[in-house]
Amino acid sequence: MNNTHEQEKKQFRRLFQQQSVDRFSLRFQVLEAFLKLEHHVTIKDIQEQLKEDRVELDEGFVLNSMELLCRFGFASKIEFGDKETQYEHRHLGLHHDHMVCIKCGNVLEFKDEAIEKQQLKLADAYGFHMLQHKMEIYGICSKCMEGRTTLVPLHKAKQGEKLIVKEFDAGRNMQLRISSMGLKIGDLIEIVSAGFGGQVVIAVGENRLVLGKGMAEKIRVQPFDRVKIQSHDTHQKSKDISRAPLLLSQMKTGQEGVIRKVTGEGVLRRRLLEMGINRGSTIYVEKYAPLQDPLELVIKGYHISLRVHEAANIFVENVKFKKR
Repeated sequence: MNNTHEQEKKQFRRLFQQQSVDRFSLRFQVLEAFLKLEHHVTIKDIQEQLKEDRVELDEGFVLNSMELLCRFGFASKIEFGDKETQYEHRHLGLHHDHMVCIKCGNVLEFKDEAIEKQQLKLADAYGFHMLQHKMEIYGICSKCMEGRTTLVPLHKAKQGEKLIVKEFDAGRNMQLRISSMGLKIGDLIEIVSAGFGGQVVIAVGENRLVLGKGMAEKIRVQPFDRVKIQSHDTHQKSKDISRAPLLLSQMKTGQEGVIRKVTGEGVLRRRLLEMGINRGSTIYVEKYAPLQDPLELVIKGYHISLRVHEAANIFVENVKFKKR
């Protein structure tokens, strides 16, 4: 038997008897069931364990007992967004934070000493005496990412995701409606909110757009791939930093920049490279066609034309307006 659990049971007996807590023996059974579950659990999970132990207790009593366990420091209550309340063991003197997958609901525990120290430094810098804290990081776990298709309909995206608009699975009239709203292929967008009556609210730069479910279903998006670049400090030591160069499809007429990275599937990437679109080359946006597709570009002294969805595979840095 786990020595820590035995210690918990001894303290439970002492504290609950000192406080004359009613129905002590039944509450002790709730504690035993809870200690057998070494993960984040709901009231229903605890009831299932009690049934395995051949103990039948109603949900209200189990809930009340868990509230007492939280009060006396044997458990911690955790609530992630709109998910069902969960409980975890509270190990005195130890602290950890959480990563929560918004797709499958899986909760990962982590501890990072550098983050803990930085929080103390920040509190001290602001003259703030920190008593307690918690960090919750919401995202998509590696398992869910593996099972994800490359392109997904916009209405299936999750709040907080950053995505690239890759294609419109719609007729010409719908495409014109989408374009008239200020959304085009290659745009980098962020999901502000989703799920309210099927509507999706997105941010395109500093502009907010509200899309109905029907329209959102027609827009195919791809998770934004942040590019790691190398930077040198004054001592010529290199380090990786996270930075997102501008997509060529997002550049405006009259802007020029240096190509940082060329992505895309095999055939497309080969074609782009054969056109002279490769890392380190300077590229200039001469103009857009009337319907914003294709783009007219200048690279290495040659005039070339690219569809917007092709330009969305080219990352450009040091972008600035240049007179020609």
